[in-house]
Order: sequence, then C-alpha cells, then structure tokens
Amino acid sequence: MSGPGDATAPDRRVGELAALVSAITAVVGLLLALFGVPFVGGSPVNRSVAAPVDSWATATATATATAAWSASAVPTNSGSPGASGEPGTAPAASAPSPPPDVPEGWRRVGEPALTVVFAVPDGWVRRPAGAIQSTWRSPDGTHEMSVKRDTSYGATPREASVGQLAWYRDTAASSMAGLKAVTHTTRQSGKDALWLEIDYHWAGQTEPRKRVEVFVAGSAGHVYQMLFDTAAGPGNLATQRELFATARAHLLIDRNAP
Repeated sequence: MSGPGDATAPDRRVGELAALVSAITAVVGLLLALFGVPFVGGSPVNRSVAAPVDSWATATATATATAAWSASAVPTNSGSPGASGEPGTAPAASAPSPPPDVPEGWRRVGEPALTVVFAVPDGWVRRPAGAIQSTWRSPDGTHEMSVKRDTSYGATPREASVGQLAWYRDTAASSMAGLKAVTHTTRQSGKDALWLEIDYHWAGQTEPRKRVEVFVAGSAGHVYQMLFDTAAGPGNLATQRELFATARAHLLIDRNAP
C-alpha cells in the first residue's frame, strides 16, 4: 500500500496542469471584473429591463433632472459660460432636445399657475379653471381631460393615488358610484409613475364610464395628475386610449410656458 508521497510522475503532471488551469481561470475572472463584464447572462449592468430605452421621455430624463425643463430654464442662442475650455472652468451641460411636435389636430397649451405644459385636441373647450387644475371637454361632451397639480395627498405618486382614490370612493363628495379600480406602475416624464384605471357610473345613473389617470411627482412636493374621463360607449374606449397616450407623450411638468 503506497503512502501520500508515492505519487507517480504522470499524477504530478496532471496535478500541475489542473493548478495551471485554475490560475488562468482566476486571472481571466479578475480581468473581466476589472473591465465590468458580467460572468452570467441577463440585462446589461445598471440598466432596468422595465424602463424604455429609446423613448423621447427617457432620453431627456437626465436633462430634465438637471433643470433643463425647470420653470426657470430659458433657452437662448448665445454661448454657454464655461464652454470656451478656459482652465479651471467646468464645461456647461448641453441643452436637451426639444419636445416632439404635437400631432396634427392637437395644440400645445401652458398653465403657468400650475407650471405645466400639455397638448389638447383642437376644438376642445376649456372649462372654468380651478386653483389646482385645468379641465377641457370634447365638443360632443363624450370625453373630458384634466391636468392637476396638488399636494393634498402626499408628495409621491403612490400617496397621491391612494388619497385621490379614497376621495373617489366617497360618493357624497365625488358623485361616483360602483367604483372598481386597478393600479399599474409606469413611467411618465422620465420618472416612476402610477397609472390608475377606474370603471364607475355617476350616482343615480347607470351609464358606465371609464377614467384613466397618471400620477407623477414634480418639484416642491407637488404631484401632477393627468386624466381622461369617458362615457364607455361603443368606440369611445379605443379613442380614450389614443387620447391618453398622445397627451402623456406631450406632458411637460415643472414648466411655465410652451
């Protein structure tokens, strides 16, 4: 019976080869980690698979966060301070791309008191303005759109949606009855947001209605809400989806003028 020290020369060569392979693997792993290459498959590092990559809102989100779309931002044609490359001067942040043109049949409007800019279909009539919201109605009265900026229920989309939904459920206050609601997470204006869908009818009536609403946080503790409310008749809900999608794509929060 041989002892531990009696290994043959081939056995030693196999052991030396295994050690060499292990060392090479460790070096390769170190180099991959150094250059930020993951060992396993999946999404690229630090990129959410849930967030759209190429949308206009996402592409301008960083510029939005750096005040490019802030209320005080005023685009000019003059050069930016620090752009000359003088020693000790930080280069100025580049201006974001302008928002896309509104589609034919829509126009862009601004509500300076609410620091919001949005698009409405041509021919829609503005209802009397409130202190915290702007409401518009289609010529036939089928659809209604409202943009609101509020702090009543909290500073986050979730807090605002929970508070708003509680108010809707109070029939004495809202005149809404038979309410069924579903909440989705979404993205709006480059930020995390909530999308609320409500099926209901007015108290004392039986005609079904549909309300879709998005909540997104703005500055200074404000939450912006954009909603479309529609009588749920034939073809109306498909039109509502199109109106809602177009209006969301052109919603500019924390902005004074178009």
